[in-house]
Amino acid sequence: MRVAVFTDNDFDKINGVTTTWRAVLEEMRTPGSVRIFTAAETDVEAPDYFATASFGVGLPWYREMRAYWPRVRRMLRQLDADRISVVHLATPGPVGLAGRWIAARRRLPVVGSYHTELGEYVRVLSGSPRLGTAFDAYMRWFYRPCASLLVPSVATAERLAAFDYAPDLRLWPRGVNGERFSPARRSDSWRRTWRVDDRRPAILYAGRLSAEKGLRVIGDVQRLLHRHAVDHRMIFVGDGPLDLELRRLVPGAVFTGALPHDQVAIAMASADLFLFPSATDTFGNVVLEAQASGLPVVVSDRGGPCQQMRPGVTGTVCPAGDATAFAGAVLELVRDPSRRRAVAAAARDYAVGRSWAAATAPLRAAWADAQTAAALARRPADPTRARVSATAPRAS
Repeated sequence: MRVAVFTDNDFDKINGVTTTWRAVLEEMRTPGSVRIFTAAETDVEAPDYFATASFGVGLPWYREMRAYWPRVRRMLRQLDADRISVVHLATPGPVGLAGRWIAARRRLPVVGSYHTELGEYVRVLSGSPRLGTAFDAYMRWFYRPCASLLVPSVATAERLAAFDYAPDLRLWPRGVNGERFSPARRSDSWRRTWRVDDRRPAILYAGRLSAEKGLRVIGDVQRLLHRHAVDHRMIFVGDGPLDLELRRLVPGAVFTGALPHDQVAIAMASADLFLFPSATDTFGNVVLEAQASGLPVVVSDRGGPCQQMRPGVTGTVCPAGDATAFAGAVLELVRDPSRRRAVAAAARDYAVGRSWAAATAPLRAAWADAQTAAALARRPADPTRARVSATAPRAS
């Protein structure tokens, strides 16, 4: 079985989608059994990665993120040369549409994965509920050919089932590399640079700096912590269109900008607590990574992140957008170092049990099932059975 994964997220981007597919490729034991098909600024050809050079356009409401238009005919030729047997649609952008068209043209079975609540993102970033609803309708159309649709969390599965997304929704949780993300990566030099210590803990967020992540609440959280005379420093790892606004809302915070994945691991291990207020994430890879790094996590009660931790054991779940609740959860952990250490240890134990080797099993099963179903559908009817059916006596 050879699988082509069509994604609009080329590996120059750092986000949950690229983190997931990089990890999947690392777990695949047979070179070339899975190949990423994407479009980017330059051509890239490797056994597991094929990118066609293309021009990119900034996305509405998010000019920093660019979508590239694929060279479809070249992708089709490469797919034929690779003898692909299953197409996987990972994103619904131009590259995903190319994959959808190619699969139909070659009559290949299709599996999909739902990574991002794009309809909700459009609602938040555009301010138009109607436009968000239209995008949801487009997403349902896009994933319609899929034999199965893989979703990262129960919360996402329930939402998509309610909107009749696909007949076969399957849970595909993510994993974490417990060696890369580990308390052993803690850096005293990073902590000195941030000017944090045991009396001034580092409260870290990692991800896009964008409105759909619910980050404005962190400004209110900081004001509440200051009101209670709690010394701390907020650390933001990532970049995005909300950068300048957050610098005004959270004075004194450290902004690292986007970091390579390996340096994100160092940043996480060097912090004391992880704050993730997003209510739109379908999974939240960074929540698992933070726990593996030995950080207690404070997350929203909406979306997938709250299902990637143990409430009251590895962290705290707060009502989405409730600054008072988030500040209270942070306050409790900051003021009680012994409890914070206990929660950190439990977080580490929980996360390292979520390996990528186990996480890829549902993915492999979906591909195999799609290939088998397609083979059965192409099998010619048994002419003997047809003759028996035709000559069988009818009930009077």
